[in-house]
Amino acid sequence: MKTIKATLFLGLLAFLVASRAQATLVVTYAENPGAENSTLSNTTVDNFNSDSVGYHTTVGDSALNWAGVGTFTNLNIKATDQYGGAANTNYAVVGLGVNTQSILNLNTPSSYFGLWWSAGDAKNVLDFYSGANGTGTLLAEFTTANLLQKLQPATLYPSGYYGNPNAGPNYQRDAGEPFSFINFFGVPGTEWSSIVITNHGSSGFEADNYTSRVAAFNPSTEGPLPGIVVESINGTQEVALDSLSGFGGGVALAPEPGVKWAMFLIGSLSFGGPLLRRIKKTA
Repeated sequence: MKTIKATLFLGLLAFLVASRAQATLVVTYAENPGAENSTLSNTTVDNFNSDSVGYHTTVGDSALNWAGVGTFTNLNIKATDQYGGAANTNYAVVGLGVNTQSILNLNTPSSYFGLWWSAGDAKNVLDFYSGANGTGTLLAEFTTANLLQKLQPATLYPSGYYGNPNAGPNYQRDAGEPFSFINFFGVPGTEWSSIVITNHGSSGFEADNYTSRVAAFNPSTEGPLPGIVVESINGTQEVALDSLSGFGGGVALAPEPGVKWAMFLIGSLSFGGPLLRRIKKTA
């Protein structure tokens, strides 16, 4: 009976640790200056090049269908200009007085998303939700204002992130705004079913080469996470990074205090452990 009680206690602690340790976190990265595509393998990319330029809202419109990945709502597609278009091709934009929001509904819950962010400003937001159409749990909210702080100073491409790498002379490069490929990695156990793409204000959320993958990043086969650490997010809260030696050779998050305590107890309560022997003696 005493052994059963101890076993049940162990099981309860293990459940508490697992439920809290699997926090809904998204780790965000910025690739190197000039990069317009993810370096991750086994991804699917929508570059909008086969879609007609214009504002698409009609259900069934081929421009709203990302084959094999999901569907968009309210998608505005523009031809290449100084503000966007990887490799001088079409790109997607939210804002500019046309729409304030677009939603990507995924066919299968996924753990990776990326995009080439162009003509960036601080009013662009990405929300990752567990349910369709921006419902369920808000897993992470990423605001580009935080990324802007990381990409300073405003040196012109190719030595920095500012300026369109596809443009001609410097006066055409939109040198006052950043251009960067951004990765969003769900930590193990985190999946999203929809991504809400929002622009606050009269500017635009310009982006291209939307990239998705169902499978979570696997450090044992894929090595370090690509790019430069921006932040880790749990819901709307930024989470401190404890080290860069855990998740994918990139990020190991410090456990919450309650998790640390429970981990200590579980370590001590392993069969044959000193604390378990003490419980058996005094129970």
